[in-house]
Amino acid sequence: MIAHCSQLGAVPHDVVERLRQEVVGYDVPWSENYSKYHSGGWKTAALFNATGKSKENDLEDCHPVPTDLAKRLPAVRQFIETLELKLMWARVLKLVPQACLWEHTDYGAPHLTRAPRVRLHVPLQTQPEAVIVLPAHVVHMKSGFMWKLTPDAARHGACNDGTKDRIHLIIDCYVDDRLEALLAGETLDQDAVRAKPLLTTAALGNLEAQADRLLEQDRLDAVETLFKRAFHRFDLGALSSYDLLAQYFDRRGDTGRRDNWLAERAFFLNTDVPGHALFEPA
Repeated sequence: MIAHCSQLGAVPHDVVERLRQEVVGYDVPWSENYSKYHSGGWKTAALFNATGKSKENDLEDCHPVPTDLAKRLPAVRQFIETLELKLMWARVLKLVPQACLWEHTDYGAPHLTRAPRVRLHVPLQTQPEAVIVLPAHVVHMKSGFMWKLTPDAARHGACNDGTKDRIHLIIDCYVDDRLEALLAGETLDQDAVRAKPLLTTAALGNLEAQADRLLEQDRLDAVETLFKRAFHRFDLGALSSYDLLAQYFDRRGDTGRRDNWLAERAFFLNTDVPGHALFEPA
């Protein structure tokens, strides 16, 4: 568990509050991209990237420069630069109430190198109902800490079942001596972690019965959301939410949709990317 998600150190609450106030007090030019990956309400704005333009949010290997947004958020910029990490990218991310980020892995785009890297989260505004979702657990990245996530090696998603926006500062950085020193002290408070219940045969049967009723109403999108949301609710074991969808449609004789979801599984989990942590050789 700690290999994929951990706390790397405390961030004083007065620092967090100063960063939070700076972000929420500015008219951030949010973009809602990567639409396939979320339910709606996942918004981002770049702080350091290849071009200096805050609305360019497709990750790439680069020597990042401050964006127009970073230049207007001096406390945030100073915080990032003071870390003295080897940056790949830095962003602010907002997840609105009731929004979900679907199960996926990262760093699989064909133009990215396989250079070792991790993602750091600094929660600026959060609540216990806003969680990172891993295969067997959910983790509330509580305020007052810098958190590490290995988004390529761990299937993950996110959801915000609370009533206010979740806002995180996100820093993608390459592994170097400075980062290794931070990783050497990583911990994980157990009060931040909750085990998900196993998806039993009975629970799967209930999901499929709900899906059948939705299909009878021609609500295909709702069927897909139901199974994708299962990753947030249950420990699926070795299966992914996309396996559940493929198996559901296969059992109902819809081979076209079965094959579609098998292809989507490869897309979202990067299982077809040589060198990726989840690569599955043919």
